[in-house]
Amino acid sequence: MRKSKRAAALGLAGFMAVSALAACSSGGSGDSTTAAGTSAESGSTAAGDTAAGDSTKEGNQTASGDRVKITVWTENRHDLEYMNKIVEDFNNANDRIEIEYVVQTENYVNLLSMAANSGQSPDLFTQVNAGDFKNFVDNGIIQPLNDYMTDEFKKINEVDEHLYEGASVMGDDIYWVPSGKRSGSRIIYNKEIFDELGLEVPKKISELPEIAKKITEAGNGEYYGIIFPGISGPFERWLEHSAEMSGVTPYDYKTGTFDFTGFQPWLEMVRQMFEENSVFPGSASMKIDPVRVQFSEGHAAIHGNASQESTVLTEQFPAQIEWAVADLPTLTGEITGCEYANPNTGWLMSAYTEHPQEAWEVIEYFSSEEVLKGYFEGGYSLPISKYMDERIDKEKIGRMADFTGADYEAVLPVAPAVTPEGEHFRDALWNACLPDGPSIEDTIAELNRTYNEALDKEVKMGKTKRLVIKDYDPLHPNDGTIEYLDK
Repeated sequence: MRKSKRAAALGLAGFMAVSALAACSSGGSGDSTTAAGTSAESGSTAAGDTAAGDSTKEGNQTASGDRVKITVWTENRHDLEYMNKIVEDFNNANDRIEIEYVVQTENYVNLLSMAANSGQSPDLFTQVNAGDFKNFVDNGIIQPLNDYMTDEFKKINEVDEHLYEGASVMGDDIYWVPSGKRSGSRIIYNKEIFDELGLEVPKKISELPEIAKKITEAGNGEYYGIIFPGISGPFERWLEHSAEMSGVTPYDYKTGTFDFTGFQPWLEMVRQMFEENSVFPGSASMKIDPVRVQFSEGHAAIHGNASQESTVLTEQFPAQIEWAVADLPTLTGEITGCEYANPNTGWLMSAYTEHPQEAWEVIEYFSSEEVLKGYFEGGYSLPISKYMDERIDKEKIGRMADFTGADYEAVLPVAPAVTPEGEHFRDALWNACLPDGPSIEDTIAELNRTYNEALDKEVKMGKTKRLVIKDYDPLHPNDGTIEYLDK
């Protein structure tokens, strides 16, 4: 058994990968893109036709003249214009190091694993989810950054306040430090419709069906109360977060077991709206981008998602209506738990890099006050440190500002990674929301059985440990004492 008072982390991502919600964060199939902004076939770059990720061979020894080339991989495309610029600035000013910046837009984690196994790992790469992070640590693919960190880096990024056990930290070893975060979900609503009908976004989930029904009746076929992306992670886009704000999570940290019972009111609420025809027709079979288009065009009054919608509704699918943002409704109308916020904007260092000091200097540059200020003011992420939050001009971040300032957001502890039989819990819970779906009670009972059987089995086999936080506080999830049990 191991006990730790260290902050725990990353919204249950140990057993469920948080989906890439931002459409503009992913690129074309199979592409890789260099800092020069040119595209090539996957696995290649424009810099001397060197294989992408060839960071341990002779191509990495020098770049221009006697400069060391540091190869950096990322799966983020949404910030490429800005990152190209700051990479260009670095390369023009630095006479010792040259950055080769490559965007890998497909099978990112598999590419990283294959590159490491073949001796062609990039020197640096963007953070991965908690499950992959643990595998990378266990397999010696990445190395701790503790010995490299300067006082300036620690000050800007408030390192000691953002150590997430199992997601960025293992024991005393710090493998990456988040500089930013993606804000949690909000209700995004058509303000014109709400104002015309004299409605307010409800505080309680039990009030939502009535409001959605009123809107649908007033719309007379032109617009509907609410819309869901039925085949693009509908449950995790906001329903799950509404439950979190009510103190409900899939894993019961106090008992060290999975318990999906608390989700029942949300399933009943959504099913009621479907049965009353208050949901935009065809929602159950829609992907996220068509949902965004319908909301943008004014055909649905309520849409729920995270902070990436600020860019989507201003640039990707510019809204033709006036829209606004409100806190998610909760079970009682009060916020009794934290909403998961996704830490991001961090860099992992390959254990195979031949130039760790130079690689660290690139991390320090990417995480510097000047670079982060431009990044956050460009709306690419939100600052996770109070230091940077106080230094950005909020007027420059546009509608991203609508998603900031929630003091109830936090990073949740990483629950044990398990592989249960049957459906993933998110798929099962969403299917139970549908009018022709399975019984809500039976679905919950089955999830409780399959997930706990998997947990018991895998703990017994030594594949994972049972996480228990007896003094867990849903509003302050990182303040409790963590225990890892082998039974």
